[in-house]
Amino acid sequence: MARSAGAMHFLVVEDNPVNQLLASEMLRALGYPVRTADDGVHAIESSRSDPPLAVLMDVQMPRLDGLATMRELRRLQTQGELPAFPIIVCSAFYAPAERTACFAAGADGFVTKPLMLAKLGAEIFRVLKGQSDDRPPGGRPRA
Repeated sequence: MARSAGAMHFLVVEDNPVNQLLASEMLRALGYPVRTADDGVHAIESSRSDPPLAVLMDVQMPRLDGLATMRELRRLQTQGELPAFPIIVCSAFYAPAERTACFAAGADGFVTKPLMLAKLGAEIFRVLKGQSDDRPPGGRPRA
């Protein structure tokens, strides 16, 4: 699926309104337009209607958590229903098991809460610099 020319926004998926606002303002300060989703169900719907450049994903959310949301987004990308875009997890939990679970579910990057502008910007740069149109969903290089 081809990405539309206007798909340069970040999708912030966060159920906490304060964290959603903080992440959105940091992304705007970094120069990205932002859309938001309150949970994984809304994130999938939003991605289907207007695929993002990238997603900043919370893990602990109602209805559909971040891990299940990432798995579904990656499934839709693999089936060609969504274009490839990176997902950066934003979590207050930094246990190695959670980090491993996030990458297994399809994450490309990971930042911890509380968010710090410099760290968020560095992780976005690291994740986005390797993206190109010939990469598979998730941005991982082809084997």
